Amino acid sequence: MSIWLYAAVYYILPIALLIRLWKGDLKSRLLGALEVGLTTSFFGYLFVVIPWHVYSHYIRFLWVLLFLPVLFIAIKRLKPLPLKRPSGERSGMFSNLLSLAVMIFFTFMAVSGLVGYSPSTGKAIGLEFPLKDGVYATGQGGATTIINYHNEHEPQQYAIDILELNGAGLRANGLTPSELKAYEIYNASLYSPCNGEVIGAVDQYEDIPPLESPENVEEAKGNHVTLRCQNTDVILAHMKPGSVQVTKGQTVKAGDLLGLVGNTGNTTEPHLHIHAERDGVGIPITFDGRFLKRNSLVFQ
Repeated sequence: MSIWLYAAVYYILPIALLIRLWKGDLKSRLLGALEVGLTTSFFGYLFVVIPWHVYSHYIRFLWVLLFLPVLFIAIKRLKPLPLKRPSGERSGMFSNLLSLAVMIFFTFMAVSGLVGYSPSTGKAIGLEFPLKDGVYATGQGGATTIINYHNEHEPQQYAIDILELNGAGLRANGLTPSELKAYEIYNASLYSPCNGEVIGAVDQYEDIPPLESPENVEEAKGNHVTLRCQNTDVILAHMKPGSVQVTKGQTVKAGDLLGLVGNTGNTTEPHLHIHAERDGVGIPITFDGRFLKRNSLVFQ
């Protein structure tokens, strides 16, 4: 689906649902409750599940501020209505059933996303955030597949994809820019998140153009550094060519410069991929005790 068509989900549909809830003709408290449930489930999905770095993270919070007073008004409108639709009136039965089905779908999606807000295991590794001087957002992150596609792969099940935001809450200047430098995180300095030993350092791949998934990628991580910290392998991937500052066998401390963020390997746009694995199994990562999930913001 075109990125422009997705805008309907982010903007047009929320407006339509809010207007319908605010001014719609409610026949009964039961039907009104269905409208409230449908709108609430959609806004839960909107806030929890879909990623906001393309269309501005700050709009995500604006929708919540608009939804809450409309919800309050709608609930007040329900009180004087009859409990059920007048007997014998069957109009709108199909649309009501459809609304119920859609509400169940969005509720399932939102709840599945919320389940991923906490790791299913307590064996997390605590790291320092590896980027500085900016506002950063989690594109993929969390403990369920619906908010983190990495979750399907055991070694990377708690992997995190991090992007940087500009003043408008966007990860780039434009929706689909074709230049790497248009992405805020491109060329950002990347620092060691822990004390440890460099057990792998690769710097031999070229950046790829944004939004062009490469075919037959030799190394999915592209240029990357692997650190052994707390008996755990911490991998930082997709680094800029010629930027890796460490070598295998070197000892590093938290805060040491590792290199720059690029767009190498299996990636569609510049971002930092980081994951931790122990004995081939991905483990949760916390930054200053915080478990990041999709749409989490980090202010550095």
